[in-house]
Amino acid sequence: MSAHDEEWPPDADLMRPYSLTGGRTRPSRTDLALTAQVVSVPGSLPSGADPELELIVSLCVHPLSVAEVASRAGLPLGVTRVLLADLADRGCVVVHTSSWEYRRPDTATLRSVLERIREL
Repeated sequence: MSAHDEEWPPDADLMRPYSLTGGRTRPSRTDLALTAQVVSVPGSLPSGADPELELIVSLCVHPLSVAEVASRAGLPLGVTRVLLADLADRGCVVVHTSSWEYRRPDTATLRSVLERIREL
């Protein structure tokens, strides 16, 4: 028996996340911040959905961060981000982000901070 035979078929635990995301490693929309809060929309998930999607929607009855959803669902963070973005696109969950998470300081602010540091 060759080394290849021992590896085939691949572990089902590794194949399932790949199949859930269709091989995608990034969400179709902007990456979700780890701290973004996610809450499910009651009754929005169609019957017959994948068990992982049902689990995520049930976990998000109360707002949870993206990182916490991944942890509680037992799914890799990248997979969770893709699935949450898909669920958000379908209207099954709502993602709340803080405006400060995506704001970058402007050049004038950065120069002012640098000047103050130099004064020290």
